[in-house]
Amino acid sequence: MAEPELSREEIEKLGRWVTAFVADHLTEMENRPIADAPLPPAELRALFEEPLPSAPQGIEHTLGDFRDKVVAHSVRVGHPRFLAWMRTSPLAGAVFAEALAAALNQSVAVWQGAPAATEVERLVLRWIARLSGYTPNADGVLTSGGSMANFVGLLLARQHHFPDVRSTGVQALPPVAFYLSPETHYSAVKAIEMMGFGKQAVRCVPTDSDRRMLPVMLRRAIRTDRRRGVVPVAAVATLGTTATGACDPIAEIAEVCAEEGVWLHVDGAYGGLAASVRGAEHCARGLEKADSFTVDPHKTMFVPFEAGAIFTRHSGLMPKTFGAHADYLPNANEDEGFHFRDYGPQLSRGFRALKIYFTLKIYGADAILRTWQRLHRLAEQFAALVVAAHDFQLLSKPSLGIVAFRYLPRAMGEEEANALNRAVVRVLQRGGKAFLSRTHLGKTDAMRACFITYRTTERDLPLILEAVREAAREVG
Repeated sequence: MAEPELSREEIEKLGRWVTAFVADHLTEMENRPIADAPLPPAELRALFEEPLPSAPQGIEHTLGDFRDKVVAHSVRVGHPRFLAWMRTSPLAGAVFAEALAAALNQSVAVWQGAPAATEVERLVLRWIARLSGYTPNADGVLTSGGSMANFVGLLLARQHHFPDVRSTGVQALPPVAFYLSPETHYSAVKAIEMMGFGKQAVRCVPTDSDRRMLPVMLRRAIRTDRRRGVVPVAAVATLGTTATGACDPIAEIAEVCAEEGVWLHVDGAYGGLAASVRGAEHCARGLEKADSFTVDPHKTMFVPFEAGAIFTRHSGLMPKTFGAHADYLPNANEDEGFHFRDYGPQLSRGFRALKIYFTLKIYGADAILRTWQRLHRLAEQFAALVVAAHDFQLLSKPSLGIVAFRYLPRAMGEEEANALNRAVVRVLQRGGKAFLSRTHLGKTDAMRACFITYRTTERDLPLILEAVREAAREVG
């Protein structure tokens, strides 16, 4: 075999080790702590300090470093009591699909360079659109995640309102406005900044007591801007907010946007499959009316990072927004191929669709949807335990598997309670029994449990509360 590749025997040896590691990691995770005793950042950085390897160090040495340095100091995302950020555990079929995709090394940019991978992605996008309840024939593309998908969605809105913007630039545009709620993911604000409009273009629309955008206030904000000579461009509704899993009233917001001529982008990165999950269908009512829609398979379908998706019901708008002629590449209208490079910002694009394709074919969509239904029920059961406990306080009703609560062992002021809960979360994240994240609800610091991994069961619920109590005792 040509230098510098390994021999066939060495490749097979490496593959056997990796297979054994994946099997052990995925099947034994719940029997191990979420994280081993973490090193301080400076010590961990020092652990990885070494000179550039000029000579080969060999398989055994490299795998030893992986085991002793990387694995030993990684959080076991997917542990049944890892309930922090929106990170799930990938299914084994998806993990091995990543290796196969890496071996094929397809850049899904132009059809001639990745014909099968292109068609797999187009198929997977149709499957995701069907599961989400969005327009079946929507144009779409897989992205790195929800942040990039939201960026693409708002770029589509800009192109829709200002067809000449790619020629004239944003300096030629009138003042514009985008409408978000306080619960909108921060990536939407970043997208508006990256488009060159700045924070001055962001309008914050109030929410109701359940932290859902108020359509009547959206309409008022749009009309106020229009009277001032500002062009309302897009509203962002959320299907499953990060903090509490709240779902904006999409149907009512869509009605306002249609009447006012404003683009509606729905961020369903987390809750994007609600339309197909029994008991959550109401959250997605009106989704088909959205102009663009984001969903993250790496959150919703138990596949590894990175895998987001963005759709639009406006056929042909994506190529108008991203298409470009290049003499050294196949171009649209010059052949029969489909070129994903014209559907988003990237030219170099990995074969993200294969892990989704494998997951749906190996496990079936019904198993994934049933799992989400079970996780939502677990969140409701956990919320009931919080309410029943004398030393906890429920801060938001469970929605799409997310519960916001706090530890309140006695009567205390808001500042003291906030400090205690911030400290408890820090201790939890250093320990190995339960891993929660922190969120801020108005003036209240809260703990947040996101039921997103298929390993979590009823047995874990009381253990989470007990881990919080133990952490509080350590805080003192």
